[in-house]
Formats: sequence, C-alpha cells, structure tokens
Amino acid sequence: MIASAMAAEFGDVAGWTADAVEHLGEGYAIPAACRGSADPAGLAWLAEACELGAGTRLLDVGAGAGGPAAWAAERFGVRPILLDPMPAACRAAARLFGLPVVTADGGRIPLRGGSVDAAWCLGVLDTVQDKAAVLREIHRVLRPGAPLGLLAVVARDPLDAWDSQDFPAPEGNLFPTRRELDELLAGTGFEVIERIDRPGGAPLSWTRRAERAAALVAAEHGADRAHALAVRQSRSLTRLFATGQISMQLIHADGRPLGAPSAPATRGGAMNGPTGDNEFEIEFEAEVQAELDLVASSDAEQVAALPVSEWLFDPADAGREQLGLRNLLGAAQELETDDLRDETP
Repeated sequence: MIASAMAAEFGDVAGWTADAVEHLGEGYAIPAACRGSADPAGLAWLAEACELGAGTRLLDVGAGAGGPAAWAAERFGVRPILLDPMPAACRAAARLFGLPVVTADGGRIPLRGGSVDAAWCLGVLDTVQDKAAVLREIHRVLRPGAPLGLLAVVARDPLDAWDSQDFPAPEGNLFPTRRELDELLAGTGFEVIERIDRPGGAPLSWTRRAERAAALVAAEHGADRAHALAVRQSRSLTRLFATGQISMQLIHADGRPLGAPSAPATRGGAMNGPTGDNEFEIEFEAEVQAELDLVASSDAEQVAALPVSEWLFDPADAGREQLGLRNLLGAAQELETDDLRDETP
C-alpha cells in the first residue's frame, strides 16, 4: 500500500505539474519534472559514469513525471523506457515528453531478462520497503555487465535508532545507511564502481523554471489536502538534509553474474523470466492495442450520457487515456523492434 503522502507527492502533484508546464511552455518541462531531486550536474555525472550514448536503451525505474529520462534523451540520444507505479505520474510523463511509459511496480518489471542496456533508479529506493526485490528485478532486465545509476538518499544512523531522534522519517520513507545500501547492492548482483556526494546547486535558469512551475501548482492547488501533504513531505526532507540525518549520493554500479540462475517468474504477475523469447512482449502489445482500440472507438458524448457506474473511464479523460496507451504501446514496440534487430544476422 502506498502511503497517502507518497501518493500525493508522486501522484497528484505530478499531474498538476504537467498542467503547469502546459501553461508555461515546454521549456519548463524537464526542470519541473525532475521534482527537485535531479539536476543537470548530477544527471551528467550519472550519464557519463554509465557511458550512455545514442541508441542506449535506458530503463528509468521510478521515473515519475519523466524529467531525468527526457534530459538523457535530449542530451545523450538514449532511447528511454519509463516505469512508475503511479498512474498519474505515468500520464504526466506521457503528456510532457511522449516517451514510452509503463505503469508497473519496480519489484515486478514487465520486461524480458537482459533486455535493457542501462538503468537508472533516482531517489526511489528510500520510498520502497522491499529494496532487494527492486534491485533484483533491475539486475534481471539488464544485459550482463550493464550499468546501474543510482541517486540514493542514505541515513547517517540505522532506522531503528531514529525512534529517539527529534526528526522522524517522512511518511513512507525508509532510508538505508550507506553500509546497508552496499550490502543490498552486493546481495542483488551489483558491484559499486564509483560514488560521489551529490553535486550541489543547479543553475539559476533551471531553478527559476522549476520554482515557477511549483508556484503555479501552489496557486492552483494550495488548498488541496494532497498539496499540503506533499509540502509537509518536502519540508521534512529539507530538515533532515539540513541536520545531516540524511544525505544524497550518486552511485555507478555494474551488474555481475549471480551465483545461481534466477527462477522463472510467473506470467500472471505481469512479469517475465529471462527465457529469451518475446512471447510476453507480443501478448503485452496485443492487450494494450485492444484497450487503445476500445477507447478510440468510444463515443465520448454517448458514454457521458450513461450512468457513472457504467463508465469504463471518464469520457473527459479520453484524450489523455489514448495518449497514455499510445506511449505504453510504444514501449512494447520498442522492445519488439530491438528483439528483431538483435536476431538479424
């Protein structure tokens, strides 16, 4: 279950941010969609450390509204696939950047094993309880030896020592210590190659655009409970950073072979094991196309005349629904295209 404050921060606010960007202009999209955790210096370090380049298939796990992935596509020519469990964040990313987006949990990634060239997981691990499950899934879908870029929030003290602290962790956040994170990475098949503290300070032009988008969101939704929850989360994190309870690190790790092959995953859980075939992608694409056809063929006025209990979706959101499905279909087709390219002699 996602904590209510987390749902507000990564769900409602993501959608409102997309609305703000559409009002302000596309030049605001990437700074606003990075949501304060990622900035050009940090993203550039991760991109260079992971040796991203034109055509690199980059999976962004916990992509949110898509700012970092869009930045990497614009600056390095990567071909991103975005994954996030929050539907509102996925819709925002699709609206803002038109990138392939998959709504799924990081612990159950619906991609074939060894199908991506690099992965990012930025500011995500402290928000999930089963961190090992997410890292194992990332390891599974990466090609052997492929890089993982992390933006990780780490705690100075173990979590069980926080009960006596004056500053409790924000709702839904479980910060690992550096030692705990290193043990998690080693236990899930990753070797840390290099790490640095997060470079400080984004350029003023970046900060101004992000702040203007945030101000517009506050002006439109400041009285909303979800906005108040998100602001409370942000203030709590700021206080913890200021007191040194937590800090942010950038980590470059490479996948290494695990001691034993992983067991095939169940098909019913929307996850596929590393079998080497593309049966899952074909079924996934067919299901998305069928849903897209359903939305496209529906008459919004006719649907609106029906009782609300009979709606499959809000007819006012039909356009956004189509956009999200088209981007999801794009993710499936991206995988299928690369499978065919890999098999061509």
